[in-house]
Amino acid sequence: MIDTVFRLLFRFEGLMTEKQICQVLGITKYRDFENLRNLLNSDQRFVNVSNKLWKSASLDHFLDNQSLAKTSFVITDIEATGSIRGKDRIIDIAAVKVKNGEVIGEFNSLVDPEMNITVPIRRLTGITNKMVIGSPPIETVLPKFVEFVDDGVFVAHNAAFDFNFINHEIKRLKHQSFKKPIEICSYRLAKKTVPEATSHGIVALSKFFNYKMENHHRAMPDVKATLYFFNIFLKILAERGIVDLFQLIDLQKDKLSKKKLRKKIHKQFKYRKSKVK
Repeated sequence: MIDTVFRLLFRFEGLMTEKQICQVLGITKYRDFENLRNLLNSDQRFVNVSNKLWKSASLDHFLDNQSLAKTSFVITDIEATGSIRGKDRIIDIAAVKVKNGEVIGEFNSLVDPEMNITVPIRRLTGITNKMVIGSPPIETVLPKFVEFVDDGVFVAHNAAFDFNFINHEIKRLKHQSFKKPIEICSYRLAKKTVPEATSHGIVALSKFFNYKMENHHRAMPDVKATLYFFNIFLKILAERGIVDLFQLIDLQKDKLSKKKLRKKIHKQFKYRKSKVK
């Protein structure tokens, strides 16, 4: 949930009060306020500006700026038993590391979720319970994946899902997190670079770019499709003068105004209240 607060602050680039943060997190009890401050103080992504006012740390607090040609990107995709962090588990994870358009490494593994894969997920992904028998559990796979990412920048299509799902598992397992805690969303980049496309999901972009794709909703095929689109996006953006990492991150933000921030907070607050009922 704290990731949601960071995303809002990062896109807002202003100050949020502790009351607003509590609304996002669904905190209503006074004794939890102190726990919230301790949580924010211990998270490098947040800065306490003054009494009960917080902002996102600047980009240079997290990573060094560099040209896109010198940046390692790790295109990633996961499939899971569902979309609920904390309840559902990863069943398929894949990644390709690329630098200056050249693939320099691949990571691919089925994962035993140690729980039943439901019929809808089996139909969606083609991954059955039988297929994951004998596959390593997430406790084994995740450390290897984080090591593979190393100092690369995480990229995914609809990155908020993949990045936050993986980060939740990292925290649950109390494992060391990514060296660079800022992700790139290729879905957002698609909307910026090819607004003329009727839709910006992987299937729609495959048709738009005449990319032949098989086994959609398996991790590695989705990764390779995303990589194909991502390379096109970088070429388009280079022509527009977007040539370094900070420019790329800033481009995808969709910055929030105060009015939009209040709407987002209200939406989160209603969502949290509905979960309590």
